[in-house]
Amino acid sequence: MSKGSSHSPKMVHQVMVSSTFTDLQQHRAALIDALHKHELHANVMENDSAKPSGDVIDSSLQMVRDSAAYIGVISLKYGQTPADDQRNPNRLSITELEFDEAQQLGRPILLFVMGDDHMVKKADIEKDPAKEAKLDAFRERAKLKEPDGKVNRVYAVFNSLEEFKERISPSLHELSKLLAAKDEAPTETPVQKVELGTIPQAPAFFAEPDYIGSHEFVGRKAELDILSDWAAPADPTNLLLFEAIGGNGKSMLTWEWTTKHATKVRDDWAGIFWYSFYERGAIMADFCRRALAYMTGQPLENFKKLKTVQMKEQLLALLHKQPWLFILDGLERVLVAYHRIDAAQLRDEEANNPTDKIAKRDPRDAIRDADNDLLRALAAASPSKILVSSRLVPRVLLNPSGQAIPGVRHFPLTGLRPADAELLLRSCNVDGDGDAIQKYLSANCDNHPLVIGILGGLIQNYLPARGSFDHWVNDPSGGAKLNLADLDLVQRRNDILKAAMDDLPAAGQQLLSTLSLLSESVDYETLCALNPHFNAKVAEQDEKKLQILLNQTVQDLEKRGVLQYDRQARKYDLHPVVRGVAVGLLEKEEQDFYGQRVVDYFSSVKRSPYVEAETLEDIQSGLNVVYALLRMERYQEAADVYVGELALAMHGNLEAYPESLILLRQLFPKGWNTLPVGITPFEGAYLVNHVAVALQDLGDGEEALAAYQTALEQVLKLEDWESSTIALNNISNTLEDNNYIFTSFRIRRLSLSLAEITNTKPGIFKTKLILYRANGLVGRFTDALAIRNDVLKMGTDWGNHIYQLGDIEYYDTAFHYNKMSLTEERLLNTEKAAKLGKNRSVLRYVHYIRGAWLINRYEWYLAEKNLLEVLRLTRGSGIKDVTSEAALALVKFHLGKLSDPIQEAEYLGAFRNESAHYYLALLWQAIGDLAQAKHHALAAYRYAWADGEPYVRRYELNQATALLNELQVPIPDLPPYDPAKEEPFPWEAEVEAVIEKLKAEKAAEETGKKEE
Repeated sequence: MSKGSSHSPKMVHQVMVSSTFTDLQQHRAALIDALHKHELHANVMENDSAKPSGDVIDSSLQMVRDSAAYIGVISLKYGQTPADDQRNPNRLSITELEFDEAQQLGRPILLFVMGDDHMVKKADIEKDPAKEAKLDAFRERAKLKEPDGKVNRVYAVFNSLEEFKERISPSLHELSKLLAAKDEAPTETPVQKVELGTIPQAPAFFAEPDYIGSHEFVGRKAELDILSDWAAPADPTNLLLFEAIGGNGKSMLTWEWTTKHATKVRDDWAGIFWYSFYERGAIMADFCRRALAYMTGQPLENFKKLKTVQMKEQLLALLHKQPWLFILDGLERVLVAYHRIDAAQLRDEEANNPTDKIAKRDPRDAIRDADNDLLRALAAASPSKILVSSRLVPRVLLNPSGQAIPGVRHFPLTGLRPADAELLLRSCNVDGDGDAIQKYLSANCDNHPLVIGILGGLIQNYLPARGSFDHWVNDPSGGAKLNLADLDLVQRRNDILKAAMDDLPAAGQQLLSTLSLLSESVDYETLCALNPHFNAKVAEQDEKKLQILLNQTVQDLEKRGVLQYDRQARKYDLHPVVRGVAVGLLEKEEQDFYGQRVVDYFSSVKRSPYVEAETLEDIQSGLNVVYALLRMERYQEAADVYVGELALAMHGNLEAYPESLILLRQLFPKGWNTLPVGITPFEGAYLVNHVAVALQDLGDGEEALAAYQTALEQVLKLEDWESSTIALNNISNTLEDNNYIFTSFRIRRLSLSLAEITNTKPGIFKTKLILYRANGLVGRFTDALAIRNDVLKMGTDWGNHIYQLGDIEYYDTAFHYNKMSLTEERLLNTEKAAKLGKNRSVLRYVHYIRGAWLINRYEWYLAEKNLLEVLRLTRGSGIKDVTSEAALALVKFHLGKLSDPIQEAEYLGAFRNESAHYYLALLWQAIGDLAQAKHHALAAYRYAWADGEPYVRRYELNQATALLNELQVPIPDLPPYDPAKEEPFPWEAEVEAVIEKLKAEKAAEETGKKEE
């Protein structure tokens, strides 16, 4: 090229050649030669003596990424299938992995598929049955159009080497023209794609996962402008929230702006991170982990075991340091209204009327308090910008008047403009009169984007005149049968979706109905297992035919807009609205039929023992089975699956108290204090007790007490004495938590009497163990030590439901804390035992005791570390521990980390939590407000006084007394315990009668023995 020429040098494009090797050497040689003749560079392993670092998957996929186009040659051999559970969970061949990568990257694709008449050697025909099935599915899939109908790949069939050579040249000529045209076209800043399972380095865009649209994006110019104005540095608002009913285009709008406009508004983003809560449900901690891994460049493993409360401060510090753009899609899934096992099926009309009894919380409240705290903090995360889409506005982002708090802008998202709605329908290959289309869409679905896409599918499949709106809308069997005039938007949307589902072929209806019963996306393997075309006779004769039929059904559902495919995750999913409507349309017989398929499949899935579970995902297969059985009203079978190992994992391993209540609520239609319906009395009592444990730990002592009493009444009828003593001890513990110290002692003595007369040794052991701690609580240290000696003589081999490793150490720690003789060595021993025994509740307690002990020693830094661990464990389980929060606030004040001490003290003081008064008094004293300090010190004294001498909380009473003296406040003159005020529970007389009856029977038996 001569100097001064105005022409650019021609770009030489790399083209990936993908195929099996040993059976296609001649074909590859011909193709490589033809590429060079068309001035294209063949990117092939033959020319790559120095392969990129990494294994075969890394190097192969990198070759695709480095190429401008992809050419695949598919023979009758499937090829190498590298084993990797993360990157290749479905054991696809290298060729198919490369094909999928080219699709994902949007590369132009040419495919040459070997025909059945091609002469091949016997060795070149796939013999492995599993690989043969995958090869057939791949060959069929390669020929199909994309789900959106676009032809972005071309394929040709060849039956000889000569025919292959003839077909190469015309295809390469067209490919060269396409690549040259792309060189001349203006480019748009692309969204960087990354390998599945990896996190890119900021500022490269990161989506977890990519958004899958059900239709093309059209219109929304006004909303895009609002987003661009908000993102500018001059706008003071940090958090923008789009609120709308499901399917109104919140996700699509935010994705469109994020990927095509965000970097045009400003170029100084430190990074852009999209996170969807639809894929993983309500897991704010997972969002934090991935955000921190992205922002810091550290491996995700470094954050995997951290909870939200541990990551909050680091995340906020980074957001304050540089301008990051975060998009939180589907945030409603962290709220009480949607945080349920069937959240994926929940309709909008149900969301504001939740039946869950999770500590009687607001449906707009986050299920975990740590999430509330983080959301409120994000509203002030300047200079970063947080974009949120949600069906509901979180309570913490609104003030008491329902207005957005400072830093937040709330934008209700309505339907499309009429002209844009028409464009969207026409993009579904629908034609007709424009005015009529606009009037119909405005009147009947408020221009709701998801519904328009579904309508497009209906009209496309209208057989008398495919794609003709004018014919469809007036046909009594088409659009005219939809009577929508008197319905609200949600009802209209649901009726249109119902019509679309009714219009599906039988196999499509079956597959959609089955998937609607699941709460998660599924891979192709699961689709095959749930194949609606399956029957034993066909499966035996022609498995390939089954797979082809399934692929056709899946393609049809995608075309109609009711099924979506995520190419990056390689999973299939339903839009939440489609899922909710589909499951709501199921009749009882259909629920039973499809539910059984779900049960059969997930019951057969290989899994790790539940006792090893560390996350809810580890027990998801079991939860799917229980949920499906409950939907089918097969309550006994659901209980059989849940009771035992799964239930112990929910509470013991995970302390998943909210989740267990959500799952089991269908068994308790009359409330938690009634026996569940449709199951055996023993399992009914077990589940009532299980529910009560969750309610107690979530702070609802009143309901927990009622449920425990229901369980007691049932096991007494069954004459199950071990369960009866457990129920009595649970009742006594709840009474102690509610500060009824004497009554708790009375019930424990009753439990011990029942255990001793029935010789129930596990009951004797457990009751004495609890009495050891209780006597230390009230300061009876000599009595406590005597009971401890009795306990140790009985050993500890009782099973996890009676004794868990760490329990003895916990009671010893409590005893020495109350006796003021605690040592770090004892704390370390208790912590070690709790970890070894996976005793989560003891682990929480030991960190609290150590934190309180360190506060008394003014060791603020170490106290903070332990109290943060307490809150990590409690908040991770949905427990509100105000006492630990107040202690932590005091510590942070002394460390200079409490940004607004008065606001924090007032916030914590608003909770009705008597045990927090002592730390609130110390916090107000440190702040300098002595009036408030005295108020809380007096409240702390009254709480420690409990039932009155001698039934007081001895250690807390000594603490409160010392503080009142320091504040120069007279010690209150409170009355001692008065036994005349005691009112026994109605069931106490029944327990006492049982004991007396058993005593009489025992005496009679002994008398009989003597007479003999």
